[in-house]
This record gives sequence, structure tokens and C-alpha cells, in this order.
Amino acid sequence: MKTRALLTIFLTLTTGVMQAQDEPTSALVFDSYEWDFGTIDEADGPVSHTFHFANISDAPIQIDNVATSCGCTYADYSTQPIQGGEEGEITVILNPSRQPEGRIFREVEILTKDRKNYACLSIFADIKPIPMGLEQIYPHLLAGTVKTNTLRCNFGYVAQGETTTKVVNLANVGDKPVKLSVQSTGNRYGMTVQCPEAIDPQEVTSLRITYTIPKGKNYFGMARDTLWLVANGAKSSQPIAITALRVEEFSDKDNKTKPVMRIEPSYVEFGIKAPGKTFKKNITIGNTGNTDLIFHDVEACEGTTTNLKNGQKIRPGEEIKVMVTITNSTKANETTMGSINLTTNDPVRPFRELRLQIDTK
Repeated sequence: MKTRALLTIFLTLTTGVMQAQDEPTSALVFDSYEWDFGTIDEADGPVSHTFHFANISDAPIQIDNVATSCGCTYADYSTQPIQGGEEGEITVILNPSRQPEGRIFREVEILTKDRKNYACLSIFADIKPIPMGLEQIYPHLLAGTVKTNTLRCNFGYVAQGETTTKVVNLANVGDKPVKLSVQSTGNRYGMTVQCPEAIDPQEVTSLRITYTIPKGKNYFGMARDTLWLVANGAKSSQPIAITALRVEEFSDKDNKTKPVMRIEPSYVEFGIKAPGKTFKKNITIGNTGNTDLIFHDVEACEGTTTNLKNGQKIRPGEEIKVMVTITNSTKANETTMGSINLTTNDPVRPFRELRLQIDTK
């Protein structure tokens, strides 16, 4: 009786949260799907939050896998079956070590053994890094005495018709001025770069990288560019990788007419298979919204394929079976990871990564 009473209270508290966030129907119901750690100091080490959930079905449910969007995030959970009407918990740990300063967002996807129940948790934090000297702040050597604090520049979502600029900081840790220029893969995706002509010793400067996505053209999906710094004529041994997610312009975020994409499962495990062969599985993609779901861009990364096509639509309330394939490694005892990137007109999550995994005997 006590467990049932607690479950009733739990469901009363969580129903409003689920409706507010448009979470998919699942037998796993969480008390919340988001947690904001606020400002955390890197020096204080990892922080954690425990999400509580209930199994609202009559059948036992066993959590089989918890996938995180970053190695800085991991989860502690029980793999024992949760009986119908019982409660459980998942503790999510965030390690702020070597994370970028400022606001970060990480996702935690929960998959059950039967692959019928799925949940996605989100955590946020503002990172306050440990104060360091110039050599420590800029650990990546590019060319000569010029270093940078990052070898990646991620723009996140860039909407059609939008212009967005980010900076990559450079530091000259030497005792002489250095002349600067850049080489890039061009402006295939609307990227331009502004580079200072020189940098003085023990000084910091910035590369200004801008993406302009033309409106009215079919520019969607992941954009990838590569940038090399040239210091006193010497090209950097390490490039700076630049990515942007080109999405539809969502002018009215409060509009109740919208598609909602549901993928089941979003993490596809093929198990242990023979090496050097291609294997296929079917997944289900549905639209739980109230207008057509449109696939603007379908990108099958190396080693994977799918029969889902650009421009394909799913009507409200409908679902389709989609075939995905992955080619296994030729080496024994090796794990192969693959991904299929989906860009749609779902305004809440316009970009989704479908992950695939296969192992050799």
C-alpha cells in the first residue's frame, strides 16, 4: 500500500512535467526530465543529480543501456528489473574537468532491454574553469609559438537566412612577433574567416569565423569545414575542425502546430556478428505531432546506410519502418560505431543522431 501511495503522488507530480515537455509515451515516467546544476567550479570536481522514475506498467522493465552525449557525463543505475508499480532512480554525474567555460548542455538517453521504453534526460551547467597561465589556457600547439585553447569550433544550430559568428582564441607564447594567415576548405557552406595579420609575443588574439546560411535554398544538415593556421609561413600540423547544424528557421517557437519526431530505438545495437560483413535492422520513426514531419537532410555516415530519403514525410499520428545497415570491422574483438544524422522540421529537436553499434566475434 505504501508503494502504491508513493506512486500515485509521483504520477501526480510528473504528469504536468511530461505534458509541458511533450515527452513520448513510455512506461518509464520521471519526476523531471531536466536538471540545471547552475554555476559549478572545475576545481570542485564532479557534480551529480538523481532522477527518480516509476514503472507505470504491469510488467517488469530492465534498463539495458544509458548513452550520454559527452564523455564528461556518465550515469549510475541499477540493471535489476523494476517491477510494475515500483520506483527507481538514475544518478547522472557531470565532470567539469577541461570543459569549456560558460554554458554547456548534455543529453542522457535511457534504453530498456526490450527497446520499447525510452527516455531522454537533459542537464545544464555554467562552467567556471580553474585559473591558469597562458601555456595552460592554450594547450594546443598550432604552428611556431602560436597555440589555441581548442581545435574545434561548434556553431550548433544556424537557421536559414541567419548569420552567426564565433571566435577561436590564439596565443603567442614566444618572445617574437608572428605573422599570421589561414588556409581553409573554402566557403562551401557559407563560412568566412577573418584573421589578424600578426600577433605580438605573449599576446592573445582571435580568429573570427562566420557562417551565413542563405534563405530559400535547400541548405540543411551538418556542415563541416577545416581551418589551418599559417604562422611565419609554416602551416599548422593540427587543423581546427568547424561544424554547424543548418536547420529550418522557426520564427514562432510558441506555435502549437508542429511535428514531433519519435525514434525507437535511437541507439541500435546489432550484437556480436561475423567480421567484414554488412548487417541490417528495421527501426520505427513516428510523428506524434499535429503537422507533417519533413526530413530535410538524411546523412548516413561512413560504414552505414539507410533507405530514408531527403524530402520524405510522415503524417501526424503515423509511423514508418526504416532500414539501417552497418558494415562490421574485419578485425576480431572490435567494436564498430556508426551514425545517421537526421535534420527535420521538428522545432524542439531539429537535428537527431541515430547511433549504431556492432561487435566482432
